[in-house]
Amino acid sequence: MNCFVSQQGSLAIWIAVNTHPNRERSAEQNLRNQGYEVYGPVIRKQIRHARRVSDVLRPLFPGYLFVRLNDTQSRWRPILSTVGVRSVVCTRDVPCILPVQLIDDLKAREKDGVIARSVSSPQLGETVRVGRGAFDGLAGKIIDLAENDRLVVLMDFLNRPVRVKISSDLLSVV
Repeated sequence: MNCFVSQQGSLAIWIAVNTHPNRERSAEQNLRNQGYEVYGPVIRKQIRHARRVSDVLRPLFPGYLFVRLNDTQSRWRPILSTVGVRSVVCTRDVPCILPVQLIDDLKAREKDGVIARSVSSPQLGETVRVGRGAFDGLAGKIIDLAENDRLVVLMDFLNRPVRVKISSDLLSVV
C-alpha cells in the first residue's frame, strides 16, 4: 500500500475505509449519497439456525469498504464524518492507497455481484494436509466453510479432536 505523498499524477485511486461493526451497508449507502464510488465485496455464506439452512451475503472484509477518489488531491476528509464510518486507513494522517489491481482482481472474481469461491477449493468432508505454518504436516477433515477463504478443519492434535480455522491456501487435498 502506498500513501498519498508517494503518488504522482491524477489517476483515480482506491482507499480503504473502516466502518462501525455491522454497518458496512449503511456506510456504503451514505458514502454513495455523497457522490463517492464505493466497493464492498460480498461472499455467499450458509447459515444454520434452528435446523434451517439459508444462504446469506456477508462482507468479504468485515468492517471495511473501498472508496474510489478521482486523484490524490481529492477531498477525503468528509468521509470521516459519514454515518457508519469509523476511520480511513491511514499512515501518519495520510490515506493509504490500495493497488488498483487488487480491486480489479476482486471484481473479476464476482459472479452476479458476489465473490465466487475458487473452483478448485476443497469440499466438505475432504481430507486435507497443512502445507506450512504452525500446523505444518498435520492432516484433518474439512467440517465447515468460513468467510474470507478460510476453512474449519477437524484435526487430531495431542490425541483429541481440535477445530481449526485455517486459510484455504495453506491446505492441499490428500
